Amino acid sequence: MATYYSTGSQIGVDLNNTGSTQLFALGTKVMGSSNSEWVYGYTTTAVTAYKCVAIQAGGTMGMASGADVIAGSQLAFAQTSFAAGDYGWVAIRGEGLGVMTTGQATVTLAIANGQICVAASGVSTGMVSNVATSSGTINGVAFTSAASTAGATVTGAIITWPRAQGGGMG
Repeated sequence: MATYYSTGSQIGVDLNNTGSTQLFALGTKVMGSSNSEWVYGYTTTAVTAYKCVAIQAGGTMGMASGADVIAGSQLAFAQTSFAAGDYGWVAIRGEGLGVMTTGQATVTLAIANGQICVAASGVSTGMVSNVATSSGTINGVAFTSAASTAGATVTGAIITWPRAQGGGMG
């Protein structure tokens, strides 16, 4: 998808790459191109590009599951892959961000049941799907391109602080 850059005055911010050395305090936020906002974190496991991640209170993160949504974890979308133990930036807001989807995604978000879920039953961790589930349903993701496949597809989206359905955290 796109290449992003910091629009703030903080020196050394690289939104497109990860590394094994901590350069900023965990949880640091910066603004970026395409009306984006990013959070700096540390991955405890490998993270696949464009998948949804859950950021824990201490700044560690991993691919999100329905349980993370229920627990009220802050959600974001990795725009690059992370190796286990990497530091880097994940997007919590922005236009034209990549989201890894499976199933059907439409521009109007009028998918089969009107819901999008993170890691629903039968869907890999961090994947966004239209599979109906009572847990893991999120708000704050609007697709800007359509996808219709049972396999993994990167779909363009506008992200606005993804969160559990119902508005609040948890």
